[in-house]
Amino acid sequence: MEYMDEKILESRKELERQQHTTLETGIYVDDELITFSRATLPDSYIQIFLPNQFIVMPDKVKAMKYPSKEAPDLIVTSLDGSVNLCFNILPVTLAAGDTKEMGTQFQTALKNVNPSIKIEEQTETVTDGGNEISWFEFVGYTLDGQSYNRMYIVRMRNTVLHGIFNCPLKAKNQWGDIVEKCFASIEEGIR
Repeated sequence: MEYMDEKILESRKELERQQHTTLETGIYVDDELITFSRATLPDSYIQIFLPNQFIVMPDKVKAMKYPSKEAPDLIVTSLDGSVNLCFNILPVTLAAGDTKEMGTQFQTALKNVNPSIKIEEQTETVTDGGNEISWFEFVGYTLDGQSYNRMYIVRMRNTVLHGIFNCPLKAKNQWGDIVEKCFASIEEGIR
């Protein structure tokens, strides 16, 4: 009889998971329901869905985790600091098709800094709002071990959004689709 109770509970859990598969309804990561809200990036009209459970990384943590002078302007992180969404708004404009070229330049720079990085194929697509976007992924190394990374280039009307996502390599399958949905949700308000 206990076995049947376990099956019923597992079926209920699966039904609950099936009802939460979008940014609007939330998405399960392991047994935690991650919810999302549209946020406006500082000093911009750029909006993106971000996890409600994430916080802006405190400056002291940012200085330790990203010691470079070229650290991202904004880092939104999980409470344990293991999953990060990073943003830089670049004061440049790109012509149609140029996100691919800029992505290639970022890949070259990464390989120059660390020749052991193996970059996966670059993907070109558009956001739900019609903005051109290019991204690529690679495995990096941190003090905590291997990390899964994605670098995004999003062509906006008057700027370029440079986005970075990283998480532990073991969490890649849980977060890959989620971060893709977050970046697809990018919209630029009218100034």
